[in-house]
Amino acid sequence: MSALDLRCLTAQPNSGIGNVTTNTGLVEIAMAYSRSLVLCAAARLGVADALGDEVSSVGFLAEKCQTDANALYRLLRTLASIGVTEETTPEHFRLTPFGRPLQRDVPQSVWSAVISWAELLADDWSLVTDCVQTGKLASPDSPAVEPSI
Repeated sequence: MSALDLRCLTAQPNSGIGNVTTNTGLVEIAMAYSRSLVLCAAARLGVADALGDEVSSVGFLAEKCQTDANALYRLLRTLASIGVTEETTPEHFRLTPFGRPLQRDVPQSVWSAVISWAELLADDWSLVTDCVQTGKLASPDSPAVEPSI
């Protein structure tokens, strides 16, 4: 297929179609929520601990983390896209220096902070639209309530 044929199959930069936008900064901010949840999933599954300082196959990691290999492969590729892991050869990954603090027992571990911020606060922040519309506080476990202050 020629380059001209490929251009016909993709959105053009100024078309505003699909994920193509000239304002990538706002899209990146919007995507931060999903990245946060990806980090949380990796932390809860122990991916960084399973990788350690070694290059490991997806199959080995899936067994060690008790996950589905295909789903874990997608997670690892997503982690690679944000610099946490690196795919060294097809279906083999290593933890990057940036990703090392996701390990539980390393100095300056961020494991618990990642889980706290991504999981514990995510539910409350998902209700911010309702809070602004109603002026009431919200909790995922209860309906919006009047602020006490």
